[in-house]
Amino acid sequence: MLLGQEQKTLADLIFTQDLLRRHENSVEDGHKVDTINAASAIFSKPMSKLFDAKSQVKFAALSGDFNPIHMDAIAARRTQAGAPVVHGIHSLLWLLDHLAERDLGLLKATSLKVRFRKFLYIGDRAKIEILQITPTSLRAGVLVDGAEVVDVSIGFGPSPRAASLPFRGTGAIPIPVPSSPVDLSLNQIQGHAGRLSFASTPAEAEKMFPHAARYLGAQRTAALACLSCLVGMVVPGLHSLFAGLELSICDDQGGAAGVEFAVTSVDKRFRLVRIAVRGGGLSGSLETICRPGKVSQPTIAQIAPSVVQDEFLGSTALIVGGSRGLGELTAKLIAAGGARVIVTYTKGKADADAVCAEIREWGGFCESAAYDVRQKAASQLAALKQTPTHVYYFATPTIFRRKRKLFDPHRFEEFNSFYLTGFLELVEACLRLRPEGISVFFPSTVFVESRPAEMTEYAMSKAAGEVLCADLRKFWRGARVLARRLPPLPTDQTNSLLVPMETVDPLHLILPIVRDMQKARTVPTVSA
Repeated sequence: MLLGQEQKTLADLIFTQDLLRRHENSVEDGHKVDTINAASAIFSKPMSKLFDAKSQVKFAALSGDFNPIHMDAIAARRTQAGAPVVHGIHSLLWLLDHLAERDLGLLKATSLKVRFRKFLYIGDRAKIEILQITPTSLRAGVLVDGAEVVDVSIGFGPSPRAASLPFRGTGAIPIPVPSSPVDLSLNQIQGHAGRLSFASTPAEAEKMFPHAARYLGAQRTAALACLSCLVGMVVPGLHSLFAGLELSICDDQGGAAGVEFAVTSVDKRFRLVRIAVRGGGLSGSLETICRPGKVSQPTIAQIAPSVVQDEFLGSTALIVGGSRGLGELTAKLIAAGGARVIVTYTKGKADADAVCAEIREWGGFCESAAYDVRQKAASQLAALKQTPTHVYYFATPTIFRRKRKLFDPHRFEEFNSFYLTGFLELVEACLRLRPEGISVFFPSTVFVESRPAEMTEYAMSKAAGEVLCADLRKFWRGARVLARRLPPLPTDQTNSLLVPMETVDPLHLILPIVRDMQKARTVPTVSA
């Protein structure tokens, strides 16, 4: 039973809906009537949820969507998200379940329009805000730290029959729920069609989302969960992102437990894939993205011809963050020149071991070591078999994350823990091990000058890192520090979602830097 202020606000909402129905004809020119300015005007208690790993596993089992971007922290770090993200349909069904639980006296839902705007990460606490109510619709959002991650519009009215809705599917070849996501190219996606079975029964969907099942029907709830599997496991599959959907909620829930689908268009310029769907009481279209896969660096055999034989002989290079990206490339390049290489990793041990195995098989010298720049440097360096003569610092947190304001002090602090405190402690620890001197490379960025949108904290921290590099050379006589402002290079983090980012060949950029690092003590502190 609802008591006190919550009972009053719900009564006010139902009264407002009744008022809107009575005055529906007074809405001129189809303009929407904005009746609510904030969620606090409706509920005394905000609707919120901590999306943890346990709920993630539970929804994956229900939907059949085990895409690595949701379930594998190591694989997800090599995607544009940088860390595991919550299934978009999970956040949608949670929202619908809570709206239905509040017993708002909502009219019958006949359509859903959803935009998945930003990543919702495991460990995020999300909340629901009702943004607008009209006689024919309700609009709500899922927000994290004030930033909207999901935008949902529910249409009210009479339900259309499935047979009267357009569907451009040309086939219904049965497709069982895959055990692993399908890896399809854009050419293979074109024209793909079939019929995907539910991974779970409607009764199981009702158990996880009981109020949504009461409002929409258990079959439709299961069908929505099936759409997550369709996108994440079938098409686009492995490299997919769910961008949005537009669905009619039909009065026909009959038929077998599955969703028929057909790819209707593939825009290769922006990697957009549109899919028509029908089944389980739903009919409409999905908008998805076939994101670029992980960036692969050239092999050491491909790199070796660019390097003079033994030109780096006698050096021992510590490559912090050398398990992938520019660190991996640098490790192979230096090893091809005859140096001993130590590749560090924080989470990607398998990636680091693969880099070392490739270098050793080629004939070079390489070992891997665990290293976390947020932990004490000295104790971690004590485990190394060789004392580094050169340090290449490619450690970085996830660069691209959602933002709702110009400056986020928590993001700034995170960047500083990598680019300032973690970097400084490593350099000082290495100099204590080798007081005669070391050479250190700090990769800065041209974004210090251009400062793209939503990268204020990143640019500020890198700029501060440049100042630190300059002063390190003054304070530590044995520190030979080289900082360079690098342009965008093809890495997992810079790999664009839709439009390929204009980049330069990293090998031709990194090789001169490595050669500069081998020179005498006097090197430029910062150069653009």
